[in-house]
Amino acid sequence: MNVLSQIFAGVTAVALFGVGVLEILFHGDRRFHSLFLIEPEDVRSVRMWAMNIGAYNITFALGITAGLWMVNLADQSAGVAIVLFCCAAQVLLGIWLWITERRLLVSAIGQASLPAIALLCYFFLR
Repeated sequence: MNVLSQIFAGVTAVALFGVGVLEILFHGDRRFHSLFLIEPEDVRSVRMWAMNIGAYNITFALGITAGLWMVNLADQSAGVAIVLFCCAAQVLLGIWLWITERRLLVSAIGQASLPAIALLCYFFLR
């Protein structure tokens, strides 16, 4: 796995971890309304979903991190498979986010772009 694909995958992991923490701890914070589209009266209703999506994002971040560790320090082929899976999943989930909520186009682009670049670097810069 080349250095550029690892860098973009690593930045994806950092972003997923950060967004996951925001979703878990601050989903009801009005400062993040444009990111989450959660109205103050709906915070209690969506808490479980926001917390779970945050946990999914953190889990994917940990998966990419584990895969990158494996690429560099353990079983390279298994690590590559994990990183590629996690990045491909984020690209598909970013597209799905936009399909299901058109107002979150910027978030969808943010979710899909870095992992897409990681995948492109892996497949085309060999």
